[in-house]
Amino acid sequence: MKEMTTAKRLVLFFALAFPLSWYPWIIALIKGTTSGPNPLGPLVAALIVTALTEGRTGIKDFLKRLVRWRVDIRWYAVVFLLPLFCCLVAAGIALAKGAQLKPAAEYSNLWSELPPKFVFILLFIGLGEEPGWRGYAIEKLQKLYSPLKSSLILAPIWALWHLPLMGSEFPAPIIPAFLLSVVGATIVLTLVYNGANRSILLPMLLHATVNTVASGFMFQLFRPQDVTSVWYIYAVIWFATSMTAAYLLKSRTTTVAALQTAR
Repeated sequence: MKEMTTAKRLVLFFALAFPLSWYPWIIALIKGTTSGPNPLGPLVAALIVTALTEGRTGIKDFLKRLVRWRVDIRWYAVVFLLPLFCCLVAAGIALAKGAQLKPAAEYSNLWSELPPKFVFILLFIGLGEEPGWRGYAIEKLQKLYSPLKSSLILAPIWALWHLPLMGSEFPAPIIPAFLLSVVGATIVLTLVYNGANRSILLPMLLHATVNTVASGFMFQLFRPQDVTSVWYIYAVIWFATSMTAAYLLKSRTTTVAALQTAR
């Protein structure tokens, strides 16, 4: 299996990531109940395919990238401040357009819940998804395509992976906004992954921050009848942000290509 091409390795990864994630949902459907995916599926798939095709050397590199924290401090600023900025802008626009907050008593405890939410999301969702989608899929896709094209290939696959959550965690009216935000987030995460020297930890932190600040806080502030409109505003802001990320990805690729040509 060490002779497998990069394309075949990617196919094997996706072929494992989906069933390893969707099995709780499939079992629930058979029983007539509902369930979400197992977020650890992409991580397990990445470890299996890496072990089979790259052996001990590949696993060692993968684990090093998983805990790589010594990166340029500006990427930590992006990871923690960008999600907050997007939420503040979305909330401000929503309020200006007439959306209303719940009574203060209904969300007064949200602040104290943020730290444990962040840790849980980081160690379960972030650790489960990002080593697979960024640490393996984007890593391999960029051996075949440009960073931007790799992101656009991965985005619909990552969106499809969330299918078990459609109609439950993401009600039907919100689904288009969620899908748009996934495209934007995929491009931004690729930029962070590349900029942070292939660190898997930084995308994990960004994923955890996004989920904590948005789903765990901002959306909880608004009345149920206003959440859908807030979602669309938020998704458009993320997509607009991704346009800047796409430009940076393209410019960084051009710079690297120019340097390689000069050599």
